[in-house]
Amino acid sequence: MIAFRKAHPTLCRSRSWREDVTWFGTTGSLDPSADTGTLAFLLRGSTQADVDLYVMINASTAEQEFLIQDTAPQGWRRVIDTARDGPDDIVSLDGAAQIGERRHRVEARSIVVLVRR
Repeated sequence: MIAFRKAHPTLCRSRSWREDVTWFGTTGSLDPSADTGTLAFLLRGSTQADVDLYVMINASTAEQEFLIQDTAPQGWRRVIDTARDGPDDIVSLDGAAQIGERRHRVEARSIVVLVRR
């Protein structure tokens, strides 16, 4: 995980993500209530000469289906899925599974990170 963070300057930026991040819920806009247990965000990396990241966080006790909120959903690869057993929980971009659909299941109490090349 440390190597992943160091490989992506968009995560290590010294400035705010303000213009580069868009927050979502599972299927649309963000639900800010305390009991939702889910959150997704698209972090654009172009201002940092990096790739785009799409992060889906499921803190709830049930599996959730997320709709990838992106106008160009092609090209995403799953590089992190904390519900998988190691060493398949964090993989290199070359070994990452291509995401072909706009919907993606995220297991209970886990995080999935997609990278767009």
